[in-house]
Amino acid sequence: MKTLIIGQGLAGTILAFKLFQKGYSITVIDDNNQQKASLKAGGMINPIVFRRLTKSWLIDDLYPEFLQTTHELEKFLGHKFFHPTPIQRILGAGEDLFWSRKYKENELEKYIDPRISYAPISPYIKTPNGYGTVHKGGWYDIQSLISSFRQYLETNGLLIQENIDISKDLKTNDNEVHFNNQTYQKVILCQGSFNNDQQPFNRVKYKHTKGEILTINSPLFNHKEIITKNLFILPIHNQNYKVGSTYAWEYTDTKITNDAKNEIIKKLEKISNFPYSIIHQEAGIRPTTHDRRPVIGFLKNQPNIGILNGLGSKGILLAPWSANQLIQKMENNNFQIHPEVDVERYYKGK
Repeated sequence: MKTLIIGQGLAGTILAFKLFQKGYSITVIDDNNQQKASLKAGGMINPIVFRRLTKSWLIDDLYPEFLQTTHELEKFLGHKFFHPTPIQRILGAGEDLFWSRKYKENELEKYIDPRISYAPISPYIKTPNGYGTVHKGGWYDIQSLISSFRQYLETNGLLIQENIDISKDLKTNDNEVHFNNQTYQKVILCQGSFNNDQQPFNRVKYKHTKGEILTINSPLFNHKEIITKNLFILPIHNQNYKVGSTYAWEYTDTKITNDAKNEIIKKLEKISNFPYSIIHQEAGIRPTTHDRRPVIGFLKNQPNIGILNGLGSKGILLAPWSANQLIQKMENNNFQIHPEVDVERYYKGK
C-alpha cells in the first residue's frame, strides 16, 4: 500500500518506521523549517502521574511496545536513543505516607519502590522529607532519533522537503489521493501543532501547550539519576542537564521568554544549591488535544486520509502504540481503534 506521511516529527517518524518494517511503500513530506515540538522536548520517560501517584494512562500496554520499538529503531539506525535512568521524586511534608499507601492502592509494584529514602540524594539537593524512586524511567534522545531517521529517508529518496497546503495540494477520489504527480492509497497527517485548522480534520479540538526548557552545565553536580519536584533535572552528558519544563496555555509565538527562564530557575533553586551556567534555552509547542489523548483514525467519508497527532508531553511512550492502532485500522477496517483516541469521538452525532 503506497502511503504518504505528512510531517516528520515524532509521530511521523515512528509511523514511517513501522510501515517500512511491514513492507509498505512510504514517502514522507516535511518542511524542515517548521518548528517541531519533538526537537525541543526534554525526552523524559516517566510511567507515573505524580500528582495522583497513579500509573500513566495505559502504561502497561504502552511500555512493552515502546521498548520493542526502541530496540528495533536502535538496531536499524545504529544509534542509542533510550537511556534507562531511575527517577528520584523529592517528597513534600506527609507525602511519604501518601507514597506508601498509593503503592498498594494503585498497583504500582512494577514502577515504584515502596521504600522511602531519607538519606540525602546529594549534598546539592534538598530532601528534608525524603524521596521515592521510580523504575522504568529514563531519557530518550528524540532529537537524534528524528535527525537519524531523516538522514535515512533522504539517503533512500523517501523524503520530500516541501511545505504542503492540505486543502489545495491533495486531490482525492474514492480510492486514491494524488499529490505531486504521484498516486497514494493512504495519506496520514502527522503535523503536530501545525495541524490546527487544516481540512479535513477541522473538528478535532486542540489545546496545544507551549513549553520551555533550559540546558545547564554544572561541574560540581555530578548526578546520574533524574530528579523531579515541580520540574525535572535530567542528566544528559558531560555534566549537562536539561531542566524544565514550563506549561503555557496562552501564548502568541514559539520564542523563548524571560518569564519561563525565571520560573525554571526559581523552581530549580528551591530544591538545589549547586552552581551552574545556562547553556541555552528552548521553546516548543506540544501538540495536545482538548482531552489530552492522541487523535487517531480515518474520516468515514474520506477513508484514504488519516491522522496521527496530539501525542502531547508523553509522546515517545504513546507513539509506538498509537502508530500500531492506526496501522491495524489500515489493514482491517473492522478494527476498533481505542475509543479514547479514535478521531470518531469528534464526529459523533454530526
